[in-house]
Amino acid sequence: MKYYFIGLPGSGKSTIGRELAKDLKIDFIDTDKYIEERYGPIPKIFKEMGEVYFRDLETQALKELYSLDNVVISCGGGIVERDINKDYMNGIVVFLDAPLNEIKSRLGDDSASSRPLMAKNTIMDLYHRRHTKYEEFKTIKVKNQIISKALKEIKKETNRLCKKKN
Repeated sequence: MKYYFIGLPGSGKSTIGRELAKDLKIDFIDTDKYIEERYGPIPKIFKEMGEVYFRDLETQALKELYSLDNVVISCGGGIVERDINKDYMNGIVVFLDAPLNEIKSRLGDDSASSRPLMAKNTIMDLYHRRHTKYEEFKTIKVKNQIISKALKEIKKETNRLCKKKN
């Protein structure tokens, strides 16, 4: 089984994704960390090469991870900016739809330095730009931000989907 977590920055993709992987005893990969290990810090990539280049790296990461199985992959918030990325998500795509006030609280004041798009955009800007795309990419949507309840909901929906296929 393979899971992809999508959602706005601060929606809990890495936190809940890591917990799901631990619970299922499978690997966890964060695409932002995957990119940073190969190409350096994301803010530096944005500054020196631009957003288009970074989006190319995200697509490349998905291509490289495509053949893996039994893994949870936390995607960067902008993974939905390119429709082609949906073709490289061969698993259950979990859209974590956290309340905007919760996201703002989680991101705090330092988000602009570690998240390049937050220097020029508010979370509301990103919401308007991406929300429809998250809906298009998703297999399931989880609104519950309590980790244990989110995990329970993801497993329940996964079981439902598996039964539906059979």
